[in-house]
Amino acid sequence: MEDLPGGRVRILTQETQIGRPAAELARQTPNPILNGRQAWLDGLVGAASGKARA
Repeated sequence: MEDLPGGRVRILTQETQIGRPAAELARQTPNPILNGRQAWLDGLVGAASGKARA
C-alpha cells in the first residue's frame, strides 16, 4: 500500500493462478477471476470510505 497525493492510495498485489481450474476460469467470458478481483477491490474501497457493502 502506498499513499499518493490527492487522498489516493495505490495497492500493489500479486497472485499466481496455476492449474487446470484456473486455466478454465481464465477462458470464460466474463472472466470470474477478474470479476472476483474487482469485487475485492470495490470492497476495500467501501471499507476504507466507511461504506459497508451488503
